[in-house]
Amino acid sequence: MKYLFLIPILILLISPACQSDRKVESDSHFLLLDSVIQKVEADLKPLEEDMSQLAAYSSGLFEKSDSLVPLVNEDKFLTDDNGFFYNALDNGKESTVFISLLAENKNRSVREVFTTEWLDEAFREITETRPMVCQVYFNSSSNFSRLYPPYDLLNSIEQDIDVTAFNFYYMADEVRNPNRKSVWIEEVYIDPVGRGWILSLIHPVYHDNELKGVLGFDITLSDLMDSFLENYDKKLMLIDSQGTVVAGKAEAIEALSLPPLKNHAYIQTINSDSFRREDFNLFKSKSKEVRRMASKFLLEKENHHSFDMAGRLFQTYCRKMNIMDWYLLDIHD
Repeated sequence: MKYLFLIPILILLISPACQSDRKVESDSHFLLLDSVIQKVEADLKPLEEDMSQLAAYSSGLFEKSDSLVPLVNEDKFLTDDNGFFYNALDNGKESTVFISLLAENKNRSVREVFTTEWLDEAFREITETRPMVCQVYFNSSSNFSRLYPPYDLLNSIEQDIDVTAFNFYYMADEVRNPNRKSVWIEEVYIDPVGRGWILSLIHPVYHDNELKGVLGFDITLSDLMDSFLENYDKKLMLIDSQGTVVAGKAEAIEALSLPPLKNHAYIQTINSDSFRREDFNLFKSKSKEVRRMASKFLLEKENHHSFDMAGRLFQTYCRKMNIMDWYLLDIHD
């Protein structure tokens, strides 16, 4: 009994030490997340400068339109019975080009196709020097499109497609991008040729204060993220602002009781016929704890959350990326 008075003192002495240990542990997780984000953004950030330079070059082409148009070989373009204008060459070195049947002034569109012919060389250089960029394109306000590397045009699109109706155009227009700078399109989509999630960077092109079109880079997230995530022996996961898993290690996905992965790989699961985007959205998880975690991070903007999954206790740490509204998680036992 005479030693009972020592217990409160011991608790007071131990408590600060435990809190200090927890802070050191938390700091180490945040340092890890910051390090991964820094490395990812070190690859993404230079693309903004590349895009800015390409936009300036494109604007300069419109400035010299009168001298450039006569230099173009018109014979490589065809017009079919419907009046659909397109590039007939298939040498793999030039962009796929077409003018939508919705173009209001076809003569203007043709002139701008000829004006932007010199973009092909710049497009090739981008894809050669930036391997993560899988496509470079220019979609015009006059409703024509130029895209490199080329693709099977006649079997891929509708001739009356409106190229200005997609988010990779209108998110850079005068209303949504008054600053006229690069814009990251954070809503990723599944690449039709099997490269997983695609992220887009776009930039408007102006001439004489008129929006002439929008440039775009498509980036394969698998190339960008896998090398970083696999370098760490941690349960790391990247989610977008809507709570959908963009990239993640198998251990992290399994820890949150998300659907089983195809061949233990998220990229293969995305490309499988059975993939459903909503199955990998944390807000739509069957687990109340996972939904609560998503709310804590994405809605309440907290950076740490504890939860229990089937009797297994987890600590999850979260950091928001700087150039996009995406979040990197470290799920820790």
